[in-house]
Amino acid sequence: MSANTLDHTPISAVLIAKLILPETDFLRLDGIVIDTDCVTITVTSCQTQALCPSCRETASREHSRYTRSPGDLPIAGRRIRLRLSVRRFFCDNPACQRRTFVERLPGVVRTCARRTERLAETQRQIGIAFGGEAGARSAAQQGMPVSPDTLLRLVACHEIA
Repeated sequence: MSANTLDHTPISAVLIAKLILPETDFLRLDGIVIDTDCVTITVTSCQTQALCPSCRETASREHSRYTRSPGDLPIAGRRIRLRLSVRRFFCDNPACQRRTFVERLPGVVRTCARRTERLAETQRQIGIAFGGEAGARSAAQQGMPVSPDTLLRLVACHEIA
């Protein structure tokens, strides 16, 4: 194929998922909606079981589902709105005080986090390179708006850990 010829072969959903999702082993791409300033990516966790964070017992009985919306890295200058459907499981260990828990998504998003791990790492690097105010301006220009205080907190929390 010459450089002037375009290949109009459709791209499979699996390939798109590998390009844009943090971890595709346990995430399923359900849909993508592209607006003028935002890309909404709907994803479902496909884990069939999860470890209880308290007692480390494996659980497979599903309690419910809910949607998380963490921030993610921008694509082609557009903000990403990640709609992540995760499950809540029952812990069936009678000795465990925790009755239900939400499945963990290692490498994607931390518990209660409002941004993906890769966005947090990118913003932390910006905080290290530019500091608070200048870093916040740079991040906003790159489609990753964040406050100066959050940048500094990301840097400080990483140094402690």
